[in-house]
Amino acid sequence: MHAFADALADPALRGAYLAFSLTLLILPLVLLWLWYRRRNKDGTVDRPMFIRVGLLTLVWMVANAAALGLLMWTDGLRAAAS
Repeated sequence: MHAFADALADPALRGAYLAFSLTLLILPLVLLWLWYRRRNKDGTVDRPMFIRVGLLTLVWMVANAAALGLLMWTDGLRAAAS
């Protein structure tokens, strides 16, 4: 994990990781919106669909928390090593 923290010290790699994290945050929400919009036009919106969307959103929130938490953790390791 220290190698990962050292790699994130590079500004280019850190920017790429932040861009990936932002994509991880926004892309699923856009895809869910497009999927829901299509289903709504078909007139097939129902309770199980809302449950699936809620669970999928929860999974994405956990993935985002893990990705950004890892970034903050490595930043703390780098600051402690300095």
